[in-house]
Amino acid sequence: MNVPTSASAGPKPSDTSCATTGSADFGVDLAGDGWKFSTGDDVAWADPAFADSAWRDWTVPDNWGAHADLASYDGFAWYRKTFTLPERPAGVSDSAVVAALGKIDDADQAFLNGQEIGRTGGFPPSFDSTWEVPREYYPADGLLRWGGTNVLAVRVYDGTGGGGFYQGPVGLFTKARLRSLAGITGTAATRTQLAHACAVLSRQHRAVAAGDLRGYAATLAPGFFHQGDTAGRRLSELRALLKNGPVTLTDAQAEVFVDARGRLVADTIRTWTGLPPTRELLYLDPRRQLELGDQARFFRDDYASAAMGRRAQFNVYLPASYTRTNAKRYPVVYMLNGVNGSNIEWEARDIDSVLDKLIKDNGLAEMIVVFPDGGSGWYVDTAAGNYRTMIVDEIVPLVDRAYRTIADRDHRGISGISMGGQGAFTLGLGNPAVFSSIASHMGALSLPPLAGTPAEQAANAGLRPLTMVAAMPAADLNRHRYYFDGGDADEYRFGAAAQQMSTALATKGVRHDYQLGPGRHDDAYWMPKLDRSFGLHSEQFRTH
Repeated sequence: MNVPTSASAGPKPSDTSCATTGSADFGVDLAGDGWKFSTGDDVAWADPAFADSAWRDWTVPDNWGAHADLASYDGFAWYRKTFTLPERPAGVSDSAVVAALGKIDDADQAFLNGQEIGRTGGFPPSFDSTWEVPREYYPADGLLRWGGTNVLAVRVYDGTGGGGFYQGPVGLFTKARLRSLAGITGTAATRTQLAHACAVLSRQHRAVAAGDLRGYAATLAPGFFHQGDTAGRRLSELRALLKNGPVTLTDAQAEVFVDARGRLVADTIRTWTGLPPTRELLYLDPRRQLELGDQARFFRDDYASAAMGRRAQFNVYLPASYTRTNAKRYPVVYMLNGVNGSNIEWEARDIDSVLDKLIKDNGLAEMIVVFPDGGSGWYVDTAAGNYRTMIVDEIVPLVDRAYRTIADRDHRGISGISMGGQGAFTLGLGNPAVFSSIASHMGALSLPPLAGTPAEQAANAGLRPLTMVAAMPAADLNRHRYYFDGGDADEYRFGAAAQQMSTALATKGVRHDYQLGPGRHDDAYWMPKLDRSFGLHSEQFRTH
């Protein structure tokens, strides 16, 4: 597929047509009062002309749990907001405006002036909770009614737990305003800098369209690292895409600014053929026509999963020294989410900052931490998804290929919370050649996997951690190191399950670190105990 092209060819130095120097700092905050709300579901409610005066007055963000009639409600509801936009401000185009809807529990479909602008998650019968995913939708040109009345209608489905818009920002904002809200600062690019950025993007577009791998590689700087991709991995992914036919790479609504380190940053909606559009910040060398990569240490990765029959995501945390040297390899901990969670929930917890502080303050071994998307699959293979195969047979080998790991069981641990704590035990004990240390926070150690058909649940009934430990000889159990905990007021009695696990291991003479303390089944109980679980992993890694 290496069609000869000129890697240095590009637009004329003065060509700035691919991007702007930044949108105006503009936003219409739609949070607060003035919303209408109703449970139920009717597509007619998306119509701007629908009369919603009989609906309940509402405030967004909200929490269904704070309303007595909604505290135990799982189902559909709609939100509507009628608002007036000012006359179009100077320098603001429709394409520069993003509809930010914050975070919604669990799934949503958004309509602006009667036209769908985006959806996240899945409604029944294919329910998919995406409570932790920030919503950003892109209205089509001409959809906004400047100087007139607009109607935003949001269809929401809550499958379990709380429900509603639980976190902002909520409104219509330019990307400049969103960057400001996210604490991303910079100065406007000059026309010369804008032309330089356009030259880099244009070279990439043309090389990809021509199938010119060498031409595309020539746009990546030595040491390129972006959201987990090295240059080699990026080229491998492009090569795989090209096997399926021609590939196009596009950038839309690009804005260029200069960050505090002098790098050019293109805030763009980037689309590769066959992949969904993604808003990205592309970091460019200000002197050479090269993309530097963001050098990020906490990000989402993804791949085409044969086990799941779709692209599967996982988050990756890299320790502080990872991007400063290529000479070091690191142990890995796999951290599993609880029911109705995913890899993205760890972003809401700022887990990268938590881990940085944990490692520094406690003198722990530097390590990579991987957060698979466990959904509500209980980490087994069922009709609900082949989660065991996805993690053990796909993600673990992929991480060892893509990142600088110490690829052996002595330097690989597994942790989890709630359902994930149960999964840490079942995957760890069931795969002793893969994992050496096991940690569970308020884990469902007394339960078998609760995913799949009744027949599948019956077949997996033996994958109950307490049952597994009871059946295993001490010699096999001693191949692992253990930490687990539970709160004495845990609503699911997982504190009692942790006590039972301690007794079962102690009876067989198996060393373990266990804690039962005051607390419920929530983050406030388990997060302060991360020093214990990661301390266990660190000791295991340093021993070997």
